[in-house]
Order: sequence, then C-alpha cells, then structure tokens
Amino acid sequence: MAKAFVELVLIPSPAMGHVAGMLEFAKLLLHRSEEICITVVIIKLPDYIDSVSGTFVDTVVGSTHESRLRFFHMPPIDPLPEWSSKTRGHFVYMLLQNQSTHLKAFFHRRLHDTGPDSASPKIVGVIVDMLATQLMDVAVDLGIPTYVFFTSSAAFLGLMLHFQILQDEKGQDVTEFANSETELDFPSYANSVPPSVLPKVLVDKDTWQGRFHKFARDYRKAKGIIVNTFPSLESHAITAYNNSGDLPPLHTVGPIVNRARPPPGEQICGRIMKFLDEQPPESVVLVCFGSQGSLPEEQVREIADGIERSGFRFIWSLRRTPLREDENRKAQFPGDYTDYEEILPAGFLGRTAGTGLVAGWVPQLDILSHKAVGGFVSHCGWNSVMESIWCGVPIATWPVHSEQQVNAFQLVRELGIAVEISLDYCERSVREAGNGMAVTAEQIERGIKRVMEDSGVRKKMAEMKAESRKACEDGSHISTLIARLIT
Repeated sequence: MAKAFVELVLIPSPAMGHVAGMLEFAKLLLHRSEEICITVVIIKLPDYIDSVSGTFVDTVVGSTHESRLRFFHMPPIDPLPEWSSKTRGHFVYMLLQNQSTHLKAFFHRRLHDTGPDSASPKIVGVIVDMLATQLMDVAVDLGIPTYVFFTSSAAFLGLMLHFQILQDEKGQDVTEFANSETELDFPSYANSVPPSVLPKVLVDKDTWQGRFHKFARDYRKAKGIIVNTFPSLESHAITAYNNSGDLPPLHTVGPIVNRARPPPGEQICGRIMKFLDEQPPESVVLVCFGSQGSLPEEQVREIADGIERSGFRFIWSLRRTPLREDENRKAQFPGDYTDYEEILPAGFLGRTAGTGLVAGWVPQLDILSHKAVGGFVSHCGWNSVMESIWCGVPIATWPVHSEQQVNAFQLVRELGIAVEISLDYCERSVREAGNGMAVTAEQIERGIKRVMEDSGVRKKMAEMKAESRKACEDGSHISTLIARLIT
C-alpha cells in the first residue's frame, strides 16, 4: 500500500539567500520525516533587475532531485515603473504583493485536487518567508495553518516585535530611537544597544511604516515562527521571546547552512579550491559582502590597500555596484565586473598574484569549510553568520544593509565571536551622504590582523562551532516542529 503523505507549501522571498535557506530547510524536513512532501513556490525577480538571482534559482531548482520536493513557478508579472522608484526592498515587496491573485489560483487548484477521491496529498501547512508575509492572508483565508520562516536572528525578531508593540500599544515613534544620545535597552539583547547600529529598516520612516511594521504585525498572526538559530547561540533572546507573553510559538531549527553552488560554476570553484589547497592552515582571510553587497569605487580601493598592508593571504568576492544609469530606477542590484583592473589600484593584481584571488560571487560555504581559511571579513548577513559558526571561522564585522548592523553588534559585544572593522557602516547612508570612502585602509588592516591573530575570539568561535554541531545532531527541535506541522 502506498504511503500517505501530507503536503507543506513553502514560499520564499526571491532573494538568493532566502531561497537557498528555505530549500535547505525543506531538505531538513524531508530528511527527518517520510510522511511529508513539499512544494516550494518560486517567485523570480525580472532578469533586468537581477539576472544573477534568476540564474541561481534556476541552477538550484534544476539540480534538486528529490521525489518529495516539487516546485511551482509563479507566472511572471510586469512590474510597474513606480516600483523601482524607491529601494530594492520596496520593489520586492510590491512584486510579492501583486502575486497574491496567482497564489490564490494555485491554492484553489491544489485544494480542489485533494478531495476524498484524489491521490494528491492534503496541504496541512504553509510556511512563508519573513519578507513575504503579505501573502499570508491567502492561506489564512482558506483555513490553512500558516507559519513564518525567519531567516535572521531571534534577537532581531524580538527587536522587530518590540518596536511594533511600542508603536501600536504605546503610540511611540520608534524611528526616533535613531536620534538617541544614549545607548538603548531592548529585551532581546543582553547589553545596551548603540543607536548607530539600529537597522535602517526599523528607523527609516518610509521603510518601517511601509514594510517592516506590517511584517511585525503579520508575525503575530502566524501559528508559529521558525528561526534559523539554536539555543546555545541565542539563549538570552530566546528566553526573552518566550517570556514576552502572547506570541506565536518559537521553533529554533538552526544551524541551517546554504550548500547550493553559485552560478559561476565549476571553473571558478576549481580555481579557488586549488589556491586554498596550496596555502598553510588558517592563513587565508575571506572577504565577502554577500550576494547583494557592493561598495563604492573609493571604498574598494581602500579595501585593496588594507588587504595588501595586512600581509595575509586572501580570497576577495568583489561585486560591482548598480550602474544607476536611470536615477528614477533605484531598485537595482549588484552585478559582476568584467575586468577587475578597472576598479582596483594599479598593480594590485600583479603584486598579490601569488597570495590572493579576486572573484565575483564565490562558493562561500566551501571556502569557509577549507582548513586554509582562518578569518572572514563579512557583511554579517545571518546566513553567512550561520555558515561561519558552522565552520568555526571568526568574523571581522563590516555590515552593509538590512539588519546587519545589529547583527554585527551581537557578534562582537554579545557573543564575542567576532572583531570589529565597523558595526554601523550602512551602504545606503554612505551613498546618500556622497561619502564614497567611510572605512579606512588602516581600519581594514587592523581588523584583518585581529581576526587572524586574536586567539580569544578564535577559541570562542571554536566553542560555538561545537555547540552548533550538537544542536544539529540532536534534532529534537525539528521533530517537535514536524509533529506540530502535520497534526
């Protein structure tokens, strides 16, 4: 007799890290339970906005061969010109919001197919990305239990919900926290938080009111919130959440790390691995600002100077800033250079030919897993934090956008597994101020030397690596979540 399955539907945001994280989560669920099948709803960005993201999604989907994991590609829609007039986040928000009609049609077809005489599995739950909650009501209105997959930290989740309750119940203008002259106390952080590290997504009025305040309200409607973290990493934030009263159950499922290969493929991966194989243990620093991280030309040259002055071997993932040929189209995404000589200081590639590599987007987890890598200059995106912890590689913090500033604060001041290059760098603020170079070569040199030489930080990161492996081996948290999902 054929085994009876139940079905989960997962809806990631179209950003690369969010798609990859949710796919790894899907595989984890399938590995832990033979009763589940999963459909992942794919919503892609238009190629003219971000062709690399589309290529990545196509590659990952095409290389996934799991009989219980299926994909449904939402039909493309034509973006309106005004969607591009603000930020990348606003564009993605509008793109997702305008997919609700197509999503309703998908669910109606699927529910029609799962009648008493159908062989199709019953949909027992929907899991939406933390940045796709504008689609939650489609499932909720159909009576389908709906969960949020939160791809950042439990501490940042707590901060969002705290801001939302301050505004909705106490009438406080939370964006004014950015102007505070003193450090601030929030329940999800053990230490006082400098106002300079509060993320733009929370203290910029347009972004908070237009998107993140709404997201936080939506989280409270979920049947549960699933977070890529583990208790020994964020014990304070998790305890604070659980003591906050009437909130959805919190399910920690980390560490989830992205094992998907990026679009550059085997040639660049082979060149990078060959280079690493030839280096001494813990002698190479990885410099990488994520798939959406790019810096102005002046800052790139300062990074090159700082790397060279540090004297350490390196791999540098260098991405081109959006061209911004049309100032009315601000929702543009980074790309790759065709010639690094056009951006790097004269002679840099020649002088570092034997000690370093410059590439576009790189196989980050493969690099961090290599014994030759001893440090990571990172934008502190949460997926990258999880990968660094999983591999035991200490971080030098250089946040760029989103919630990364408060992540950097958490890594350095709360957890002690990172050193500071910057805690409060913000690409958007730098661009709006017209200041192309905000972090000096001296700061970069000092940060690289510290992350490569600080034995105390390295020891703490090694301990956290061991904790992450224990959390993964335990698996009881996943079993508890699965039981809740399918009953």
